[in-house]
Amino acid sequence: EPYRPYLIGFTVLVLGYAWYQKLKPQPADEIACDCEADGKPSFFQSKMFLGIVTVFAIVMTAFPYYSAAFYPDNKKEIGFVQPDYIQKIDLRIKGMTCTGCEEHIKHAVNELDGIINVEASYENGNASVEFDRSKVSFEDIKAAVDSTGYQVVEAVPASN
Repeated sequence: EPYRPYLIGFTVLVLGYAWYQKLKPQPADEIACDCEADGKPSFFQSKMFLGIVTVFAIVMTAFPYYSAAFYPDNKKEIGFVQPDYIQKIDLRIKGMTCTGCEEHIKHAVNELDGIINVEASYENGNASVEFDRSKVSFEDIKAAVDSTGYQVVEAVPASN
């Protein structure tokens, strides 16, 4: 993730150069020369292929902003929860870098029984989980977050 802006910049430069090479006008002496037979360029040398690669690069660059669409809605309807059993904890999580990371964590935690609400923020590096402690424990929640590849660094009971 720290290299993402540099890789995006590099991609823009490479694609910009490729488009420039493809669209630049040919000099008159090159046009007049009949040295080479004018054959149809291969697909990999065509504007169509360059266009497909450009669109693919744009779609992949924007992926973190629409990645939530790939996670099914697994929020559960909560019937009745004994108010004494409701607990809220704030987790400090290491490794989140985009909104896709937030969705990954929310999806994994919502898979557990007894989860009432999950909010995650990659900007703050945390997640807030409200749960029914009679059905799920902090250890279960921590294991669910850790299974995503991110790491719970600290857990603090939230003030209500």
